[in-house]
Amino acid sequence: MKHSIMSQLKIMVWNARSINNKCADTMCLLQDNVIDIAFLTETWLTDHTNATTADIKSYGYAIIHEYRADYKGGGAALLFKCNLQYHPIKLKVSGITTFEFTSANITCTADMNVLLISIYRTGSVVKKFFEDLDNLLGVASLKSDYILVGGDFNIHMETINEHSSQLGQLTSSYGLNQLIDQ
Repeated sequence: MKHSIMSQLKIMVWNARSINNKCADTMCLLQDNVIDIAFLTETWLTDHTNATTADIKSYGYAIIHEYRADYKGGGAALLFKCNLQYHPIKLKVSGITTFEFTSANITCTADMNVLLISIYRTGSVVKKFFEDLDNLLGVASLKSDYILVGGDFNIHMETINEHSSQLGQLTSSYGLNQLIDQ
């Protein structure tokens, strides 16, 4: 992705633990740090259009997100500065039960798009999580040559153990590298 808009963008990954009660603070954080794209997890949004999404838009950002319709909490979102060219992508993957995700393409050049996927996983790590993630990445890899995944996997990659090793092996099998190390 050399010489593309992606190398110039500032990207943030953050577990919000409800953006509803801290929207103004979150948006000031994004603006103060000149963040172009934010991967948010645990948004706790309850529908696609509400006061929080309106507030986000008033700060010059667009939001796409998935929320839990059946109970409180969770959710995954992508926030974009409004000057960026993006469009939501519905990745058709059936049977994912171990995490939530939302995805979009961002246009970097006339012939290059990057697929962004924001993921939130909660609960204990089970074998099905790795199967679900493998299915998602398999579908995503057919949609784009360039993929950027961010979110909260609730797996501590700084600790070498069975789960962190399995996640590292799975993502690297799709040519993905861990960029955040803190």
